Amino acid sequence: MEDSKQHIILVHGYLLRGPGSNIYSCNLAKTWKAQGHAVTVYCQDPQAKLYPWVDDFIGPNECLPEARISLGKVRVVVPDIGGLLPVYNYDKYPGYTVKTIPQCTTDEIEAHIRKMSEAIRRGINLWGCDQIIANHALLSPVNVKRAVEGLNVPFKIKIHGSALVFTLQPFPKFKPYAIEAFRECSHIIAGTHHVVQQLKGIFEDDYLQLNDKLIIIPPGMDPDLFIPSTNMHESLQEFRATIKNHIQTEEYKGRNAAIISYPAAEKNIHNELKKLGTGYNIRVCDSDLLERIPDLQLEDPIIIYFGMMMPFKGVAEILLSWLQVTKRYHRAKLILVGFGEYREHLETMIYALKHDDIALFESAALSPNDQGVTFLEQGIDVRQYFPRTLSNKDGRSVLQTSQLNRQGKNTCDKETNGHNGVDILEKILVTGYLNHDELHWLLPLADIAIMAPKGPEAFGMVSVEAMSAGVLPLLAAHSGLLDVLDTVKQLDPELEEQMHITAVAGGQFKAMHGQHLVEVLPGKICTALEFLYPVEQGGLNDHTKRHSVGRRLRDIATKTWSWDGICKALITQ
Repeated sequence: MEDSKQHIILVHGYLLRGPGSNIYSCNLAKTWKAQGHAVTVYCQDPQAKLYPWVDDFIGPNECLPEARISLGKVRVVVPDIGGLLPVYNYDKYPGYTVKTIPQCTTDEIEAHIRKMSEAIRRGINLWGCDQIIANHALLSPVNVKRAVEGLNVPFKIKIHGSALVFTLQPFPKFKPYAIEAFRECSHIIAGTHHVVQQLKGIFEDDYLQLNDKLIIIPPGMDPDLFIPSTNMHESLQEFRATIKNHIQTEEYKGRNAAIISYPAAEKNIHNELKKLGTGYNIRVCDSDLLERIPDLQLEDPIIIYFGMMMPFKGVAEILLSWLQVTKRYHRAKLILVGFGEYREHLETMIYALKHDDIALFESAALSPNDQGVTFLEQGIDVRQYFPRTLSNKDGRSVLQTSQLNRQGKNTCDKETNGHNGVDILEKILVTGYLNHDELHWLLPLADIAIMAPKGPEAFGMVSVEAMSAGVLPLLAAHSGLLDVLDTVKQLDPELEEQMHITAVAGGQFKAMHGQHLVEVLPGKICTALEFLYPVEQGGLNDHTKRHSVGRRLRDIATKTWSWDGICKALITQ
């Protein structure tokens, strides 16, 4: 179909804010709007009426207008689904009763499909439609398929990882819903080769002619949002101002460390820590964040992680690795951005560092959940990496004599120094969830962004956003992250070499063993800092190479993954 102005319907069964397919859907709608298309989004986000890019909002109890949304505008429709929201991973959605799809009865799933398909069909009958994009393999595609029966409206399916990994793969009884939609759609869109292989693995016994319908279109990023910083002080001030404005909004209930009481060290404190995280809104930045933002300096090496606070993501391993990096780079700062069930596990580990409490550190890191999964990879000897006496006179830590050093894998040992309990919190900043309006001021201040999940990922979106901001990402070389690394390798092999974290399969999540990650990541970070700040050019006092590398990274990102080109491809291919 030619790139003429169209009425596009996007069906996404969840929110238009937050990580993954949520922000993906948000960016599709905003970009199509900017391109002059008329966009209607079906979702379950009651807050969408507050988003500045939404021009018209229709809630569950409102009648649909007869007129189609105008070109260059976005309408959001939140249908009445009876209060039950089927999800892949359990999370809280205010206003809904939430069940994972496997927890739902057949009657509940069929009722959801009926309500959604009828709502979509009413909109099509009123407004017409040029094409529909349905997100995930479940349940939006089958909702759309039943909605368009007999209407001659084409629809495409955009695959995301969650439905495959958490529902279809472990619970194949739900495959018929996906197959029903796959057979009738015009195209099935995957973001990476990894997702293609996942899809074929799950449906290998089903004759669906997947090869005839599958196309690869990577996710995108907004190059006008994630841009390099030209002045650290000004960017930090803008970040502070944005956070202040958001915190001052009515009924703001983000995390406040002053009212958190950490538990004592026990064999298993997982449930206690999980409960701590229910006392505040996890989908906003911390309410005390302004009090804790450090006064960052140009000579401070800044390492950032942004994403979910989950065992899968390797966050605990990143914290251990950073402790080793500070032996050489004493001013190194660690910024951790995100939310998730394990936020309080992370906070307790940091609290234990401050108070030199290795028992509490171990409890938070290694207490298993009901499935036996721990925040830090099982089998890692925490005592080998924990800076045992943070407040001793010479600041030396047990890291100097660790097995890691004996293996010669840690290049961070040229100097040694430790922390003391007073300054540990000044070197680590945990922000809570940041939306893109907040994150885009903070991200460009970092030197290095880390994306080292221990399990497979559909795509390395975090790394692409970092590149656009001029920040060097370090990526685990597995699953959908390989698509990013392979693209960079073709265009700039030197950058890919710096970005590439060798993956050793194994551990709790199979794709990257956590023990291997803590062995190689510290050295990888230090090597990357040496690359950005060559000693012969003045080290951390000279940012010439750092800025040059940032321009190279941004050039690759903007030419390859900008939303404008991605969104055109989605409706024309």
